[in-house]
Amino acid sequence: MITVFYMVGGKIAEVQLDPSHDVPDEPIWIDLINPTEDELRLLPQNLNIALPSREEIWRNHALNRMYTRDGSSYMTAVLIDDTAKGKAATSAVTFILTPDFLITIRDIDPPAFLRVQELLLLNPKRFTSSLSILEGLLELVITDVAVDHDRVIKGLDGLSGRIFDDHAFDGRKGNPSLIMRDVLKSLGHCADLNGKINESVHSLIRLLTYFRDDHSPDNPAVSRAAGRLIKDARSLSEQTAFLNDKINFQLETSLGMINVEQNLIAKIFSVVALIFLPPTLVVGFYGMNFDNIPELHWTHGYQFAIAVMIMFAVMPYLFFRYKRWL
Repeated sequence: MITVFYMVGGKIAEVQLDPSHDVPDEPIWIDLINPTEDELRLLPQNLNIALPSREEIWRNHALNRMYTRDGSSYMTAVLIDDTAKGKAATSAVTFILTPDFLITIRDIDPPAFLRVQELLLLNPKRFTSSLSILEGLLELVITDVAVDHDRVIKGLDGLSGRIFDDHAFDGRKGNPSLIMRDVLKSLGHCADLNGKINESVHSLIRLLTYFRDDHSPDNPAVSRAAGRLIKDARSLSEQTAFLNDKINFQLETSLGMINVEQNLIAKIFSVVALIFLPPTLVVGFYGMNFDNIPELHWTHGYQFAIAVMIMFAVMPYLFFRYKRWL
């Protein structure tokens, strides 16, 4: 799908068009979402600019390749799709900045793009050039990354309460094993999102650094804006490293608590086996086929055997309690 924003009568209009149709005069932003090969091949005929193929987009992303050709800057960054809808997804987005208009090629739909499009139509005076559109777009993208970062922080804070809760393993809140399994799943989700944030932030830093170095010599305002966004992105990058350490700590703690829970269960089975071992010895002793067992002819011999078994079962239990092994 091709969406074109263009100037008409001092205002900005929006149109969706087929690649075989001509692009309106004075375009300022051409947004390609899930472009087909025909769109990537036919649209340049109307723009007099080379668009990278899907293979070139993948290669530029894999090799972190950014370049300027015929006055147009070709840049690529990894962006995160809307995480509120479920599992986070990332994809490479290509930005082609020309002196007259901006071209974006993407397969995902981050919310920042829709917000910039709405601002573009409602407040066209705010976006007077392709540079200002790219700056506003990248600023909202970084803001969305910060929101995702805050979501990871809140998720980890909630997991800390569940992991270190005083009653996490006493059964009041359900099966401890199931609770910790849910905790591990949530930790995995936070780790996945934090990793995607880190990947996106680093790619944005590289893009912004190239953008600043390529355009700032003639425009100090661009240099200041790019520097501010780079500072924000680096701050998020440092925080993702801290969150990664926190995730690893919580993961190790969760696994340690699971091991403690398993050891407690094994301990209970061991104690039960030990308690019933002496009575088993008594039963085996009195189950021998000998006539010369005096207790067999006692009137209270049965009660005596039961009492001996109970005594041998209670004594180890009391001894363990005295030693505080239980």
